[in-house]
Parts: sequence; structure tokens; C-alpha cells
Amino acid sequence: MKLLSIFFLCLALFCAVQAQTRGTIRLVRNGGFSSSYTSGIVQIYYFTSTSSILRWGNICYDSSFGYSGASIICHQLGYTGISTFGKGGERFGYDGTATILNRVNCASTSYLTLEQCSFSTSISSTCTSDTEDVYVSCITTRIWSSPYSGQIRLRGGIYSSYGRLEVYCNGQWGTVCNNTFDATDARATCHQLGYSNYNTYKTLAGSSSQPIWLDRVSCSSSSNCLSSCESCPSSQYHNCSHSQDVALGCEFNSSYSSSTNTLRTCNNDPPTSRPTRPSSGGSNKTGVTVGSVFSALFFIFGVIFLFCLIYCCKTDDCC
Repeated sequence: MKLLSIFFLCLALFCAVQAQTRGTIRLVRNGGFSSSYTSGIVQIYYFTSTSSILRWGNICYDSSFGYSGASIICHQLGYTGISTFGKGGERFGYDGTATILNRVNCASTSYLTLEQCSFSTSISSTCTSDTEDVYVSCITTRIWSSPYSGQIRLRGGIYSSYGRLEVYCNGQWGTVCNNTFDATDARATCHQLGYSNYNTYKTLAGSSSQPIWLDRVSCSSSSNCLSSCESCPSSQYHNCSHSQDVALGCEFNSSYSSSTNTLRTCNNDPPTSRPTRPSSGGSNKTGVTVGSVFSALFFIFGVIFLFCLIYCCKTDDCC
């Protein structure tokens, strides 16, 4: 039983690491994180000016930071806007994490992610104290509380940057089938959410009560909205199962152009002509990619299990 407990703990830690992508933000209180928090000290998963290794860090409340930046943080977390914001740990404790971003300057309050703002990883000497850490308290209303046709969201993940892809059609949230879903489609989806690129795409089964709205999505390299690739159908697809529901993680990536989308950019975006994709009997590029991903995951799980077994045996506590 001890071995099994250790294995599941390792597995949970592995899944948590996989869910955080470059640019992911979260709110912490007294050093602890919960996906249910609507207020707390802001942390971002990013790199420093001296190292490319990703880690969690704070954002400095300097002269550049203001209402716009706080609003965008709440948007990135999936909320409609900011209620209050400030600096210091009096309300939420001191987390002891080093500052990783400063000079955050957002030109619009309608942006979706901090990647659409300017910021610096070269930290000023005035931003090294925990008393300068940004905190926010977001309005608890979700961005998707009054959805438009074709609006998308990521659900079922630990962080707002990763989850099962859901699209709003015909008055109901539904899923997207992974048939032919590829890197171009994943990037266009992340653009709609305010990110420049995707980190991963795979499957994450949704509820059996949800309709599967989209199948054989076909985006072009210039697509910024999923609705410009495929419009809402009149009825759900029945040639897919929920085991094929698309899940993806979005990230900040300076190698790609930043998204210019705002909260309403993709509202009523008309569908354009769609590139030709293989018919049902044709090749499925995503199937190869997903298979490769799962092969890698099973290998990693095996390594984790072996590590846990060795550890358990060394401690003579395998029962």
C-alpha cells in the first residue's frame, strides 16, 4: 500500500507539471495554490533574464503596473475583470518566491493574456522585496458566463492555460473531436484565447451528456479564431466518442507572433473557406501525434514507477 501511495503521489506531481506551460499564471495564499482562488498573490511560470529554466515567480508592483495589467491577469484566469489589486502580502501572506517579471504594461484592458502586454525579466533592485508582489482580487463572474456562438474555453485542467477544449454552439457547451486536429488547429485555438502558441494537444474525455460540436477542424496558418475554421453545426456529430475530445495547453512563445485578440474579437467571426482535409478513410495526422504522446507518457510513468519501487525497497517499507 505504501508503494501504491508513493506511485500515485509521483503521478499527481507529474500531471501537475504537465499542466503548467510557459506563461501560466496562478493565485496563491500563504504560499499555497488552489484553482478555486479568485484572489491572491499573482505568480507566473516563466524564465528569468539569466536562465531559460521555467519556474514560478512573482510580478512586481512598480510604476508600470496598473489597472490594465490587473484586469488582464483576471482575464487570463478566466474572469471578466478586476475588483481590487495592490501590492504586499498583508492580505494573503508572504510566499517567499522571487520576482520574475517587472515593468508590466498593458495598452488595453480588453487583452486576454499578459503575453499581449510588454514586460521585462530584468528585475529592478526595487522589486526584490515580497512587499512589492502584485495581488489581485478578480470579479467572480466567468468570461464565458454570457457566451457567444463559437466562444471557446479550456476546462478540466489544474491551470487556466490547459484543459479540454469546449465550444459554445446552439446554446450549449460541447467538445471538439480530435479527427485531423493538428498543430495549425491548436495554434489557432490558442490565438483565440490570447496565447501565441500551443504547448501540447491530446485528448481529455468530457461528460457523456455534452454534445460533440466540431469534427475535422481545418484551420489555416493565419486563423486567429476557431470559428473561422469551422462554424457551429446545426446538430452534433455522432461519428466521434468523448474519448476523442481534444485537450490542449497554450503558452507564451516569442518565436510566434503574439495574439491580437480581445474579449470579443471572435464574436460572430464568419467562417472562411476551409482547406481540404482527408475523408473519414484518409490519414489522421493527429492520431500519429496523440499516439506518440501517449507512448512517451507511458514510458515516463514507467520510469516514475521504477523510481518509486527502488525508493521503497531501499527504505524496506514496501508493504
